Amino acid sequence: MTNLIQAPVPGQSLTDSPRNSPWERPSELSEVKDVVSYYIERLADDDIMDDMSVLFDLGADLETVTETLQMTGAMKGVHTAEAGMLAGPIVASFLKTALATYGIDAPERNVPDEKRMEDKEHGRISKLINAALEKSEQGDPGGELLSEMAAVEGDAPEMMPMEEEMPMAQEEEPIVEEPIEAIEEQGNGIMSRGNV
Repeated sequence: MTNLIQAPVPGQSLTDSPRNSPWERPSELSEVKDVVSYYIERLADDDIMDDMSVLFDLGADLETVTETLQMTGAMKGVHTAEAGMLAGPIVASFLKTALATYGIDAPERNVPDEKRMEDKEHGRISKLINAALEKSEQGDPGGELLSEMAAVEGDAPEMMPMEEEMPMAQEEEPIVEEPIEAIEEQGNGIMSRGNV
């Protein structure tokens, strides 16, 4: 449950300086091919893949890790959310192939569709990222990427499942009809001149 005392005040974002946050400025990359190149170049680093292999060895799945990478990039202003989503399947394929060289068969998804709940999945990936961070070396580029992912996952709002509510029958107030003469005599409408 969110601590309401520390929660932002409604409209607080409207009082900040414009373009203060990275996601309020134009992104660095807008083409999907550029976003794919960005992630593949970054993930091709041996130090990063060493830490990613630890993450997948602990039980992470491709879909959740790819979504977290996309969210991290969009929040840092590297690319738009849409470009990240379009690049996601290619990045996941690259990760799967790269992890195969470590002897890890990365699952596409750990939780079946019918049982999958966003808040539980993001909580699980946060724990996995933190566990992988504990095993990574200080100042390592892979540890830096995991730290960025952990920061984003920590800020992600918890998604609570919506309960379906039955609409309640509302009692209708009876309509009282006034004679037209009474309405004309009142003269209190927006366009009326009032008593002059």
